[in-house]
Amino acid sequence: MKNQVWANQQPARSLPVPAGTKSGDPVKVGDLVGVAATDRADSTTKPLPTGGVGHANGYAAVNVDGGYLLDVDGAIGGPGTPIYLTGAGPFTLTTTASGNTLFGQSVPGPDNTYLSKAAGVGEAVVQVKAQI
Repeated sequence: MKNQVWANQQPARSLPVPAGTKSGDPVKVGDLVGVAATDRADSTTKPLPTGGVGHANGYAAVNVDGGYLLDVDGAIGGPGTPIYLTGAGPFTLTTTASGNTLFGQSVPGPDNTYLSKAAGVGEAVVQVKAQI
């Protein structure tokens, strides 16, 4: 996964994800949020292995922690800005809270890059929220 900035501490979980999910996409499965580590397996692809285990059709490996360089819609004034998921899949990220699911918060990237960004869609380093 090319957009991972901070390593995840937990192993990826094989979870059902929306059609069209690609490695690096933000996802939501029930109350879990994370970033797809593999493309979604479907009837036209062989199940993708992760940790030696394949995925059933409709599933992908999902990292539920770590930091990722992702596109976010909205202004980010600095670290700690809440980031939300919107849509029903494919999901997008926004700084708008109303009606959306908390995904995580903005954090500095390497060398304190991506500390802020202007309104509109642009890259930010986002740490996935702590999972229960």
